[in-house]
Order: sequence, then structure tokens, then C-alpha cells
Amino acid sequence: MGEGTEIARVPLPGKPAAAAASPRGGAVYAVSVEPGRLWRVSTSGEVLAEFALPGWSPLGLALDPVSGRAYVSDWAERRVVEVSPDLEEKLREFPTGGAPSGLAVSADGRRLVVAERDENRLLVIDLASGGSFAVAVGEHPFGVTLRGDLAFTADVLSNRVSVVDLEKRAKIAEIPTGERPYALAFARGRGFVTNQYSESLTVFDAASLAVIGEIAVGEYPEGIAATADEGRLWVANWFSDSVTLIDPESLEAVGEIATPAGPRAFGAFIGPREAAP
Repeated sequence: MGEGTEIARVPLPGKPAAAAASPRGGAVYAVSVEPGRLWRVSTSGEVLAEFALPGWSPLGLALDPVSGRAYVSDWAERRVVEVSPDLEEKLREFPTGGAPSGLAVSADGRRLVVAERDENRLLVIDLASGGSFAVAVGEHPFGVTLRGDLAFTADVLSNRVSVVDLEKRAKIAEIPTGERPYALAFARGRGFVTNQYSESLTVFDAASLAVIGEIAVGEYPEGIAATADEGRLWVANWFSDSVTLIDPESLEAVGEIATPAGPRAFGAFIGPREAAP
């Protein structure tokens, strides 16, 4: 099967926006905005479970790589819900500031990081105790990605990425981007940021944080994720109805895949490669 070959297409009513592939493989989770639903789908295209979120405006989605629990942010009601991996049970609810958007869980399952767009800050939640602290970032943080003890958030109206040291509980750097950054991912020692209005990716060195260059992609790029081996980055171009494939070594676009209308893919939407039967 070739790279970019469609395996399955699954109807999910309600304008799905966020997606998260299980790091354990075998399942993909998705959030539908209208009406509020959290879905669990097999990689072969079977809907395995759904969890209703009545009265919610769900947006961000992240999975705990240790416990498998799912986290969904409620844009309108300032909260994040924790749901069991099988979507059978609501476990906890965490209050947040205004317009919680992007979510990320640390590799050890200790922390949940929430981008609070209207508060211009990151909220960091200790998943064992439920305690939290906040760190000020740029204007309108949206997508958030973790790399070790550092959190990187795309600050949409600042045209910057803020870098936060989670141990020091402080912002330690800013990285300039194109216009209206949305989300970011890492591959081969480099960071890649989608710039919605610039139709490009900003590329920076993950160690020095220095900007390396810019890569042209489709119209209104939003979601971005790297394959497990970091050999490719996939970029969802919302207005172009396509996904651009990027080589993180050459910093070139190496493929384009047509999609149905309005691909967004907000979240870590690429999981591990599964062995063929």
C-alpha cells in the first residue's frame, strides 16, 4: 500500500474538527462540534463507540499515552472533560479559563496542558492531584505541543510561538512565525508551524529555537502532525481541500493528497504504523 492511500472513510455527523490517533494503535478518536460528540473509530473505519457531550462546544482533543484516557476542551463553558478510553464513562471535569482550545498530555501522563485562548496563557494541570498553575504567553494561544519539559504554543494574533518551561513555570522564549500561526509539530530536530494566512510553514531549530526558513503549502493550513519515524509531516489545508506531505530533511513538499471539503485535523492525528495482517 502506497503512502497516502485511503484506507477508509467514516461518516461522522456534526462537523468533526479535532482528531487524535491512539499512540497504542488500533483506534482514532474524533470530536464533532455540532452536536457535541466524541467518537472512537477503528483504523479500518468501524465506529466503535461514541460519547455524548450535550450542551458542549467541544474543540480540542488529546489522549493520555499512558492511561489511554481522552480529554476534550469545551470552548464555550470553560472546562475540560476526562473520559475513559472505551468512552463508557466520564471520569473528571477540570475548570479552565476562557476559550480552552488546544490540549496536550505529557509522555509520562503526568500533565495536561491547555491553551486558554481568551486568557492569553497556558493552564498546566497535574493529572494525579488535579492541581494546576498558569503561565502567560502571547495573544490568543491555540495549538499546543509538548517536547520534553517544554510546551510550545502557537499564538495566533501575536504571530509568534511561545516556549514555556514547565518545570520553571515560565515562558523562556518566543519564535517569530508567519501570519496567524495555528499549530505545530516536530520532526528530525526541527519544529514546523502552520501559518493560516501565509499559506506556509515556519521551520525552526528545536535546540537553538532559531528560524531556519519557510515552506509553501496549501491555503489556510491548520492541522499538522509527524509520522512516528519523523520521516514525513502531514499538513491539513482547510481551504484547499488537501493534505500536503513535507520531507523534514529537505524542507520540501513531496506530495499532495486531495480530501473531502474542509480538512482540519486539529490534534496529534497520526498514530503508529500497524503491522500488516
